[in-house]
Amino acid sequence: MTTPSASKTSQLHRIPVYDVRLVQTRRPLRLAETTLAHPEASARALHALIGLTDREHLAVIFLNGQHGIVGAHVAAVGGQHGIGQVDGRVILRAALLACASAMVLGHNHPSGNPSPSDEDLDATRHVMQMGRAVEIPVVDHVIVTRDRSRYHSMAASGALNRLE
Repeated sequence: MTTPSASKTSQLHRIPVYDVRLVQTRRPLRLAETTLAHPEASARALHALIGLTDREHLAVIFLNGQHGIVGAHVAAVGGQHGIGQVDGRVILRAALLACASAMVLGHNHPSGNPSPSDEDLDATRHVMQMGRAVEIPVVDHVIVTRDRSRYHSMAASGALNRLE
């Protein structure tokens, strides 16, 4: 006896199969510190990565459970006065591939003023919500300038706690 499904001609469909990989760039980030234990260390690392650029860049530093740096990623490049829409999926995709336990967001202000804008706070809140959903918390968002000593840590200022 034949079953109804066996009597129909089966048509096979081609479904794509994806490989997901994290690819290391050719230019490594050279840092004296490999652990981000305080905002000053995060600011130094982000300054080395994006501090001297002429346009705003949004970067993420991925951390392990002991806040050791496991990688970094430039997630967006904008204009001189802003990045525009931040796609949290880009950030989380890279964080998951890097096996991050936490992340530090950072971007630069070429203007030299490290104070966060309303857009900066909104983008941070959005990424924090997405990070919580996949258990990769944002532990700080640091805004750096061309001057190594001028930066703003949202964790140190209490802004990060107010965004939760």
